[in-house]
Amino acid sequence: MPRLNKEQRPRAVRMIEAGRRHSDVASHFGVTRITISRLASRYRTAGSVNDRRRSGRPRVTTAAQDRYIVTSHLRDLQRKESRLDVHIRGSNSSSATDVIEQNGPAITQDGRVTSGNGVVFSDESRYLLDRVDGRQWVYRRRGEHYSDACVPEVDRYGGGSIMVWGAISYHHRSRLVVPGNLTGVRYRDEILAPVVVPLMNANRGLTLFQQDNARCLSARVCSIYLQQQHVNVLPWPAKSPDLSPIEHLWDVLDRRIRRRAPSTLQELELYLISRSGIQYPKRTFKNLFDLCVVDVWL
Repeated sequence: MPRLNKEQRPRAVRMIEAGRRHSDVASHFGVTRITISRLASRYRTAGSVNDRRRSGRPRVTTAAQDRYIVTSHLRDLQRKESRLDVHIRGSNSSSATDVIEQNGPAITQDGRVTSGNGVVFSDESRYLLDRVDGRQWVYRRRGEHYSDACVPEVDRYGGGSIMVWGAISYHHRSRLVVPGNLTGVRYRDEILAPVVVPLMNANRGLTLFQQDNARCLSARVCSIYLQQQHVNVLPWPAKSPDLSPIEHLWDVLDRRIRRRAPSTLQELELYLISRSGIQYPKRTFKNLFDLCVVDVWL
């Protein structure tokens, strides 16, 4: 809705005092009649055409914190506000958790296979030395759109990458394996035989093993081996939504890698090997399962 600026308001008041109709004054300035009526009412009650003073929202940060925010972003233009907020407040920026009520699927007890606590979820993930995918935000001042400090140098191939494999259940976790490029034979000899089968045999409560439909994982040599070892594999339909809780664990690990900022592939691999036990509190795994998995249905 058009508004009158500070120069137009006194002129409009003078036209009203001269006997002009509100509709005529509104047409002259290109605004609505109600705008002129409110201006006239404000002038009669307050004796002024200026906007009333508003209290506004109380300031959250102090002047010292404002200077710290500006200085921090000038030192690191790609620093995220969530990380900065932790330093300022000393806690997570989230003050409340949004709770969304969801309707359960139309399922019956006949389709229940097992509790999600008895499933071992496995997955592989690739970590790049330099992040090349996704959008990066930069805090800049006016006129610095193409400044060298605001344009990061990016290796189009990511500076190299390392493939890792891991598995978790509600109460257990595997070591983190760095197998490189997987094939069916390597998956059987380096992961299934030394990691998966011993984990399943040592814990009787684990009844199902989940893996996706990657060619190296669903190869015939792997399927035969799992059948011989009496390991039940959870059916995984093609193009199904990936609701595995381990996906969130990869995200946690990726954020920790970005904070560490390794400069070489050797440093990245050493850090991943140091996470070989997927070293996170058991409460972290249980929270992931509580959020993602309740029961397994067919």
